[in-house]
Amino acid sequence: MRHYETIYIVNPNLGEEEYRDLLKKFSGVIEKNKGVMIKSEEWGTQRLAYEVKKFDKGSYVLVNYCGDSGITAELERELKLDDKILKFQTIKIAHEVNPEDLLQKEREARKETAVAQEQPSEPSEATAEAPVTEPRGEEKGDA
Repeated sequence: MRHYETIYIVNPNLGEEEYRDLLKKFSGVIEKNKGVMIKSEEWGTQRLAYEVKKFDKGSYVLVNYCGDSGITAELERELKLDDKILKFQTIKIAHEVNPEDLLQKEREARKETAVAQEQPSEPSEATAEAPVTEPRGEEKGDA
């Protein structure tokens, strides 16, 4: 199977329920085409660099999945047909991968993140002993 990553920007004015239904719809397209979802990340609403379909903000969603070569064509067709999607882009990460290996790596990464968040952060010795410097400003006496 091939490993793909698709990022799409959703209309920021959608209600929570409509937004969740949209995410389920595109996950369903992947699963219906015998794809395997690796992970889905919601990056939240962010300001766009330029207006897209008269919107200056959009909700970003990143989807990581595996599937055969035709899966991206079907997903992109569905994304084009939905007027709630402002923009999207798909890239192929790898040509031949085992989805189970990717799922296992993702589970391990989540565990490491959870453990790291539970441990209290201690200042390192380098930052604790670093000298404090004054911010650079204009020198007096220059005219």
